[in-house]
Amino acid sequence: MLALVDRQPRVINLKQALSCYIDFRKEVISRRSQFDLKKAKERAHILEGFKIALDNLEQAINLIRKSETVDAARTNLMKALSLSQIQAQAILDMQLRRLAHLEQQKIIDEYSEVLKNIAYLEDLLANPRKILFLIQQDIVELKSKFGDSRRTYIKKDEIEEFQEED
Repeated sequence: MLALVDRQPRVINLKQALSCYIDFRKEVISRRSQFDLKKAKERAHILEGFKIALDNLEQAINLIRKSETVDAARTNLMKALSLSQIQAQAILDMQLRRLAHLEQQKIIDEYSEVLKNIAYLEDLLANPRKILFLIQQDIVELKSKFGDSRRTYIKKDEIEEFQEED
């Protein structure tokens, strides 16, 4: 197997190749988990704003109705309910039917799922052994998907003439 280092090809042994692959997979899983964690935290922040709005539904609706502009409504929500600008904008962007009782439960369920996902990702990033376990699972999955018996065989006898079939 060849690896390019300073544009000079060199031969590496199987142990080095596996070590490079595992290091690469660790980095990929870590970066992906960090990205997913960031997105999950952003979503949790918005869902927290939705929960605050649901807990103060009448007040939120009255603030929005009394406001003359969207900016005023956002500012009023931020002041009255202690929301961030992102949360207030998400509430303003939400359709009113989502505030109905059926959608309230969906928001609460999604929030609990996002919190579970955040806890899992933080735990994964804090424990390198769990990352190695994920790499192992990926390899087992690849083996089950693509692993099959060898299709070629090596003959002990030398072939004197090569034919097109060979």
